[in-house]
Amino acid sequence: MTKPRDESSPNLANRPNRGAYDQPFSGVGVEFDPLKMPCSDTEVTLHEAGFYLHNAGWNYPSVYSPFWRVYYDYTSGHHVQFADRRIAMGPKHILVIPDHQRFDCVGDSPVAKFWIHFSCRRMLDPMVQVPILISPDRVLQAMLDEIPRLFDKGAPTDRVHVRALSLAMLVYLLAEEKLLRQQRLPDEIAYAVQQINECPERAWRNSELAMQASLQTESFIRKFKIAMSETPMRYVQQVRIREACRLLVDTSLSIEAIALRLGFPDRYYFSRVFKTHTNQSPAAYRKSATAVE
Repeated sequence: MTKPRDESSPNLANRPNRGAYDQPFSGVGVEFDPLKMPCSDTEVTLHEAGFYLHNAGWNYPSVYSPFWRVYYDYTSGHHVQFADRRIAMGPKHILVIPDHQRFDCVGDSPVAKFWIHFSCRRMLDPMVQVPILISPDRVLQAMLDEIPRLFDKGAPTDRVHVRALSLAMLVYLLAEEKLLRQQRLPDEIAYAVQQINECPERAWRNSELAMQASLQTESFIRKFKIAMSETPMRYVQQVRIREACRLLVDTSLSIEAIALRLGFPDRYYFSRVFKTHTNQSPAAYRKSATAVE
């Protein structure tokens, strides 16, 4: 797949955009904390922030990542596709996409684009529709107007300022718009989520996760569902499919090999589960994600 590059910025040419899929570090942004870094007192972990003055060829099909994203386009021309919904991007709104969401990035015209990759300990309110469109108020617009001045041909002129401004924007977005649940994940549930994220291929059982959380099985399932709006085993499936997306794009492993690696009994059951989460078969997903643009 052809990765986008900014031909007007020689220092960015030929650098692959890895962050389009499973890794938050694209190779073309300002890198901060890795995926597994514990969240700060603000309950967000900033992975990367970046700015392209002329971002053309922004075509990434079947994106499905373990981290959140913020996008803001200073001019119109690009869009994201969520199933049958096409959402135009541009200066009228900031786009916020939580983790574990499948979408396509589409755009060929040169656009000035700002992005943030981050993780958040709190969960999205289940009543909020994804993707989230936020119209910039005066405070947010002032922050967005400052961003281009902090980059020279894609490179940061003040890394400390980029970090501080990006974190301030995230805290403002997530707090003022009330997108997140007001209660943070209980420690025992947060630990179970971390274990699943780190080892999705493991043959997890409710009883084992409950034991690690020092809870009775029924109590653990009830608390997990309250905290995550889904059962532990449904979440295990979700994380496995996310990892399957990465393996389908980044490796030449057969669909059967991927199914077995991730703990599915056979490729047929794996394919059914995969289509439930992504609306595509594994073969169709691999074809679309690896197609040459």
